[in-house]
Amino acid sequence: MRIKILILSLMVTFPLSAQYNFNFVCTSDTFQTGTDYFVYYFRLTNTGSQPDSYAFDCRVIDSVPGWFEIYCAGGQCAEPGIILYDYLTPGAVDTGIDISIYTMPNVWGTEVVNLKVWSIHNPDLRDSINVYAAMEQGIQGEKLISQPFKFEVSPNPFRDQCLIKLKNLNKSAFLNPKSEVSLTVYDISGRVVKSFIPVSGIVNRESCIIWSGDDNFDRSVPEGIYFIEVKNGENKICRKVVKVK
Repeated sequence: MRIKILILSLMVTFPLSAQYNFNFVCTSDTFQTGTDYFVYYFRLTNTGSQPDSYAFDCRVIDSVPGWFEIYCAGGQCAEPGIILYDYLTPGAVDTGIDISIYTMPNVWGTEVVNLKVWSIHNPDLRDSINVYAAMEQGIQGEKLISQPFKFEVSPNPFRDQCLIKLKNLNKSAFLNPKSEVSLTVYDISGRVVKSFIPVSGIVNRESCIIWSGDDNFDRSVPEGIYFIEVKNGENKICRKVVKVK
């Protein structure tokens, strides 16, 4: 009888909500305007007493035609609508969670994207945050005049191979001229398909890379949508490319 009472006492002393808990915040402005692409950073902290896994669901609430989005969590990236997962021990913090929204030239509007997270061990624990990207006609016109960074993929769509051109046009923009730039191709599920040797970020030096539509094992990838990401430190730019038969 004493053992049963002790077990019941422990269950009361350590409720489920105390074992599993988290804090989820957006560390950047949730409303942004005046740039040709938008990025929002988040922080997830396991504030519970037990390790936990988390699920992320990103959804576009209000879309702008021609714009596209990609979000990252748990070391993977994917389009909205694909669930991503993360795992954190007690007290651990993940700051590698973000949403990137990419616009189209001469297409203006306001897009609203929601990022939801919930605990796998206690699904009642959930939170969500909306972010807003506003592109005004006058602002984008000014931005195009002084475009600081060149990142082109052609042809798009492609069949056998595509050419990727990178150039840092301005010392103060995007690229750190003293550091290298990584180039990675992801499939639509967020899996890394191809990792290229880092290229130079020196100002006005153009780098040309050919992607032959293959993966890291030199196997041809199937037709479909892929994301080519350029990253320099915490900054990154992404382009969507389509491979066809």
